[in-house]
Amino acid sequence: MKRLLYFLITTIPSLAIGQSLVGSIKDSLTGEKLPLANITFTMGFSGTNSNLNGDYFLNLKGHLKDSIKVSYIGYKSRYFKLNQFTENKNYNLVINLSSQENKLEEVIIAQHKINYTKKHVLSEKREGNINSFYLIGQEIAYLIKNEKQELGRIKSIKFYFRNNTTATFIAKFRIKIYSYNKTENKPDENLLKEDIIISPKNKTYQYVLDLKKMKIPFLEDGVCVGIELIDENNTSKKGDKIGPGLRLTYNEDSEQTWNNYRNKGWYMPHNYDRTKTKMANLMVEMTVLMKD
Repeated sequence: MKRLLYFLITTIPSLAIGQSLVGSIKDSLTGEKLPLANITFTMGFSGTNSNLNGDYFLNLKGHLKDSIKVSYIGYKSRYFKLNQFTENKNYNLVINLSSQENKLEEVIIAQHKINYTKKHVLSEKREGNINSFYLIGQEIAYLIKNEKQELGRIKSIKFYFRNNTTATFIAKFRIKIYSYNKTENKPDENLLKEDIIISPKNKTYQYVLDLKKMKIPFLEDGVCVGIELIDENNTSKKGDKIGPGLRLTYNEDSEQTWNNYRNKGWYMPHNYDRTKTKMANLMVEMTVLMKD
């Protein structure tokens, strides 16, 4: 009875808010719900995500002149103008997303047939470190270059987390691995077909993610490793201090790190050191397997 009462107390107030969207996000063909899909207001930096059941709730008050972008890994994004939801009520909106063609599918299939055994450890040059703390929905991606320009396979990735002593909410992290678009100089197509969610501790340490069994290709132009802060059940509040943080380090003179809020678009943060001669990049280490 106590658990039921707690559920009613915590859920009814949010659903009672008028002028909101309530519904689920689904695969347009199968009808399967899509968990942790991003819903973002196109003006400013705010939004939400569907929960683990694929359901969402979005308060529209103050946003009626805006639009939302709905996005999910491997699916085409959709946009909705909010000026059609003017009444003070809850609007039920089921959002169907269509799958997106994978341009690298043939490369990935061919890569599975090759035997990789020679190990290489790749990481940026390090000089000092910066502790960076981000918001829920923020994604940071770092380009790991392939100096040999030969196909390989990703064995593992090492992330460097930083304790946030003032944290009021502990995030989980969604890992993504993108191809690199040299022409536009940004992360491109996500090579993963499913979410990889990790739950790092709120402390300063190194987290190693073993990916050998997933047979993820290390492409000729390298790959971009993305790490996105997520709230699976939408329990974080505005003003929460999020932990753990990520560590950045000074590279030479090239910026290889991008930010992206709820899939609104990639941009470079341009984090210089004090002398403005070196750039700060996400501290990541990758172990890859190459042909002998």
